[in-house]
Amino acid sequence: MQAEPNTVRKIRLTELKKFALEKIPAGALREDILSQPDEIPPEEFLANCRVWQRLARTS
Repeated sequence: MQAEPNTVRKIRLTELKKFALEKIPAGALREDILSQPDEIPPEEFLANCRVWQRLARTS
C-alpha cells in the first residue's frame, strides 16, 4: 500500500499512551509519552524514540 503523494503521514500514539498509563511507572518516561500529541510525523516519532530509550535506561 502506497501513500498518496500529497498525503501527510502521521504516527498514532494512542496505543503507546495506553501502554504508558497501564505499564510504565510514574516518572519522566511516562510523562513525556503522555505529553505527546495523539498523532505525530514519522520523523518526530523516531526522534522521540531515541529520547524514550535514554529515559528508559535511567528509570
